[in-house]
Amino acid sequence: MTQELPYLIIDDDFSLNYTLVALILYKLGRSPKNKAVLDFEKLQVFLYLLKNPSKINMMLSLAGKKKVYVDKKYTFTIESLSSNVDILFKREKLELLIKELAARGMLACEMESSQGPLKYLLNEKGCDFAESLFNNYGKNTGESTGSNVAPTSENYFEDILELISSLSTLQSQSNSKMNKHLNAIFKGD
Repeated sequence: MTQELPYLIIDDDFSLNYTLVALILYKLGRSPKNKAVLDFEKLQVFLYLLKNPSKINMMLSLAGKKKVYVDKKYTFTIESLSSNVDILFKREKLELLIKELAARGMLACEMESSQGPLKYLLNEKGCDFAESLFNNYGKNTGESTGSNVAPTSENYFEDILELISSLSTLQSQSNSKMNKHLNAIFKGD
């Protein structure tokens, strides 16, 4: 009798996804002009790009933005190179994560007008949670390694925050433009 080892699909890990959404809201929830910018669809796209970092530079290029350095440890994985688009079409996953942030008292919402979409961002408690993820753990020493490879931190969430920051130039893109760019990526254009 053989027992199979449990195989956990990290893509479906609730705690990790919850944390990723919190970090996206923390870093990209407001524009440089302090306007709330993340509606549900844009949040979905940013979460997809964060989970599929091999697509970040393709998206930036299609949007006419400058490409960024993305560490190979995030782009050369089977998961990153595949095109798992579930997060873009299964609203229930992201809805559950947003509800959890709200239930824990970490979510704030804004609406520009009665006809406009609801925009999500973190409140003070949510920002404290996000900051605790990268302030309380291993720090990047900043020491030069003598190589021309960008340094990575000892803290996974600091690395993720850098990836999220690379998406900031896409905040001003409309949802229709972002969807158009994603379609081009999926088609291989």
